[in-house]
Amino acid sequence: MKMIDVESLCALVAGAIVWAEGEAPTPIDADTPLLASGLLDSLTILRIAERVEDATGVVLPATMLSARNFRTPQHLHAAISQVATQPAS
Repeated sequence: MKMIDVESLCALVAGAIVWAEGEAPTPIDADTPLLASGLLDSLTILRIAERVEDATGVVLPATMLSARNFRTPQHLHAAISQVATQPAS
C-alpha cells in the first residue's frame, strides 16, 4: 500500500473531474470545496475512488464513499489515511 500526499491527491481529483467543452479546469488545492462548488457528482466520486485504489492500493469501502469524505481533498486524504492505517481483517 502506497500513501499519496495531498498535492498528488489534488492532481488525481482534478484529473477525474469531467470539464464541460470549452470550460477551463478549476485549480484544485487541499481546501477546494469540491461538493459546495458543484465539481463532484456521484459518478465522479466513484471515478476518484477507483483512481485512489489504482494509485495507492487503498480500497475505500462503500461506507466511506459519502459526501462528508469528499467535501475537500483534505477530507478525502484523511479518509484514505484512516482506511490505510486500519489493520487488515
